[in-house]
Amino acid sequence: MQGKPERPLRAMLWRRVGAKLFYISFHNWYGVRNALLRAFGATVAPTSRVRPSATITEPWNFAIGHESSVGDLAWIDCRERVTIGQFCTISQHTRLLTVLDEVTAPAAAALTNAGVQTRGPITVQDDGWVAAEGMVLPGVTIQTGAILGARGTAKQSLEAWSTNGGDPVKRLGTRAVPTA
Repeated sequence: MQGKPERPLRAMLWRRVGAKLFYISFHNWYGVRNALLRAFGATVAPTSRVRPSATITEPWNFAIGHESSVGDLAWIDCRERVTIGQFCTISQHTRLLTVLDEVTAPAAAALTNAGVQTRGPITVQDDGWVAAEGMVLPGVTIQTGAILGARGTAKQSLEAWSTNGGDPVKRLGTRAVPTA
């Protein structure tokens, strides 16, 4: 499923005005940034927190749930849909990439043979966490409660309530499932 098609005027307004206003807002003006994202078509819960230094490329393909946060200098490429659930953390310096650019035909074939998509939506389900400098590649789902450790690269979806790390990512353990 692809994200909504880009409208040239909206895209230009976001890049020239919206993204700049977003970046220069004071660090604790979460409501202002949330309203700005909503004005450009994002689905943003009122209790979500996106830091001003985070980059969201096409907010009309972005959704973030209650009590979720995006850290400083995170890069969220929204050329395809990016959905972040409730109680999620996207830590500082992370990269969520929905499109791998400049992939040559031989490299694309190698990626496909390795099970890596070059284009696709990203979903971080409720209670998911992408730790500092983590990278999530196209078509990946971070299932409920899963953690991608610092500097890990998720090339394939992560199982629910698992802890994962490294490049290539390996399952390191299991998180306790909260009760009631």
